[in-house]
Amino acid sequence: MLKPERIGVHLSEEFQLHPEQSTDAIVVHHPEASYFNAGGWG
Repeated sequence: MLKPERIGVHLSEEFQLHPEQSTDAIVVHHPEASYFNAGGWG
């Protein structure tokens, strides 16, 4: 759907991302969501 091969990322048959340093996420918004401070960062 997103065509990751255009930036050099591929899925293996086991659904692993290659190169290994690649990161993926599914981000969804919820109307009751809020930011929070994990503490000590600033």
